[in-house]
Amino acid sequence: MIMKRLNQYIAARFLSIFGFCILGVIIIFIVVDLVENVDRFIDMHVPWYLVAGYYLFYSPYIVVLTMPMATLLATSILIGTLARHNELVALKALGYSYYQVLILLLWLGLGISAFNFGLTEGVVAPATRKRVEMEREYLKQHLDRDRSRYRNLKIQEPPNLLITIDEFSNKTNIARNVKIETFDGNNLIRRIDTPYMKFNQGQWITKSGYLRSFQGLKETAVPIQDTLRFDFKFTPEELIRVKITPEEMSVFELYMFAIRIRDSGGEIYKWMTDLHLRIAFPLSNVFIIFLSIPMVYNRRKKSLAAGVGISLLICFFYFGLVKTGQTFGHKRELSPFIAAWMGNGCAFMVGIYNQYRVRK
Repeated sequence: MIMKRLNQYIAARFLSIFGFCILGVIIIFIVVDLVENVDRFIDMHVPWYLVAGYYLFYSPYIVVLTMPMATLLATSILIGTLARHNELVALKALGYSYYQVLILLLWLGLGISAFNFGLTEGVVAPATRKRVEMEREYLKQHLDRDRSRYRNLKIQEPPNLLITIDEFSNKTNIARNVKIETFDGNNLIRRIDTPYMKFNQGQWITKSGYLRSFQGLKETAVPIQDTLRFDFKFTPEELIRVKITPEEMSVFELYMFAIRIRDSGGEIYKWMTDLHLRIAFPLSNVFIIFLSIPMVYNRRKKSLAAGVGISLLICFFYFGLVKTGQTFGHKRELSPFIAAWMGNGCAFMVGIYNQYRVRK
């Protein structure tokens, strides 16, 4: 019974500190971003309620991004405050060992990771799409005005089309070297290859190229002789702004998008790295707790401020490893799996080393 009460006490303390850290980070992040963008909001005459909506849609992404930092700070502050009030000594006297503290916090970290993943899939992806739409409409109206050509564009056209454009000119509204692929699940069933596609009177049209059909290993190619018209939803204005980002897609959507690019002969290292990272990053809460507990436990008689400083330093190196791994994965210097899990792998190895050094 007493062990259950102790578990509830430590868990409540940890979660309250964690919530306070998340709230503080959100406020700081929004204030800094608002100060940076306030001149653009004013120049574009964006109403205050749209600004509030913009940051409302931004908040879930901030929460997901900063959860590992909040987890690390909560662990450091919890252990530091328990040590300051001699509660660690009392816990040990009651038979509550270091390993029980470690296991409890690891379970809490696993719960936070599950919440992180669920928030990413259920809230962050649609909220990010809304935020990006607001950015394009209210903050980036002058985007790329001085540019006339845009290269290597990929557009998903629901429900089953993938359009790849080598080059698009916003002066002539002509897209060159276009592939229009139709999928049935993961199978490519049709592809239109055309040297150009022009936007005319609200429609995309082409008059040359080949229509290819695929049935198993059999391919049939027929020259395009008549004008083909496409009722695509994207306009030239939307096309020059299109930026397909992993944050705007769920894990399943990201996976399907990567598969379609692979089946069409495209490069998928970037997308597969980000796909693996969507799994690895939420689990960072567990690995960070495993890494940090022995470090702050060993410093339980030292300054709480020093523990927080060490936590921030760990966060700096961890996020640096995550970003470095992501970059290596995008550039094909590491496999997507290794690139995405590099930060967690390093945290785990250092955590194993620290477990042997901790004073229990």
